[in-house]
Amino acid sequence: MRHRAFSTIGLWTVVGLVVWVGGMFSVAEQAAFLLLATLILLAQHEFYRLADRIPGTRRSGSGGLLAGAALLFGLFFLAPERLRYSHALNFAALAFGVHLLLMLRRPTETPALLRTLPALYGFLYLPFMLSSLVGIARMEDGAMLARQPVGLYYVLWVVVATKFTDVGGLLVGVPFGRHKIAPEISPAKSWEGCAGGLLLSALSSAAFAWLCSGPLGLSFMVPWKAAVLALPLAALSIPSDLAESVFKRQAGAKDSGSTIPGIGGALDLVDSLVITGPAAMLLLSYFLEWAKRS
Repeated sequence: MRHRAFSTIGLWTVVGLVVWVGGMFSVAEQAAFLLLATLILLAQHEFYRLADRIPGTRRSGSGGLLAGAALLFGLFFLAPERLRYSHALNFAALAFGVHLLLMLRRPTETPALLRTLPALYGFLYLPFMLSSLVGIARMEDGAMLARQPVGLYYVLWVVVATKFTDVGGLLVGVPFGRHKIAPEISPAKSWEGCAGGLLLSALSSAAFAWLCSGPLGLSFMVPWKAAVLALPLAALSIPSDLAESVFKRQAGAKDSGSTIPGIGGALDLVDSLVITGPAAMLLLSYFLEWAKRS
């Protein structure tokens, strides 16, 4: 627990420095994107290492990593706005999210696509699903086509809403957890921890919105709306985290890596964002357009 706490504080310090120093040179969005893309591609690499250890799965190769890098960098630097915010792509990502949710019903069965085309599966699971965060990062002025770039802060809000669910789950679930949510997948997760995670996610999201709309003076959500909108993301982050646990169990691994003390690898860090990313993109696109008209 202590190592996890120190790693969490260290990671948020790195994120804060990237945004602050990048802002001094007017490259905060680009610097934050490079950090995000690096984490996603490292997570994809770790996923392929897990997949190679799952019995009956073909070797993944390097094609999926190249495709993932091309997608992320292309969307951020080259793609037109209509492609970044394409509802068709977002609904396709949500459809893959539904596949991940259904997979939790049979955690011992390896998906057929993963067994036969692991490179494609890893591409869909990580760069494709998390590319929605790139679209969010390019949002401006709380809307798609306005002037003030605040998309980076919306990405940070998504991360706060998601990752503080895990923190709340640990703080409440470890001492008070009695009713297990999925003992065959992740014995440590409990319904009590889920409740604590939802509460801390809402409180942390409200505090972050206050920071953005108050001291930072950004065009952002008011705190109570940030708290309410965080709840569905917090709820989705739990099965998103469980999906990675399924792959680790099938591969016979405890963590995806050992680069982050107390947390594991990059995949262990971003796993809860996989399903919440597309959901956040859909949620924000409709909410911000509605807020723009009202």
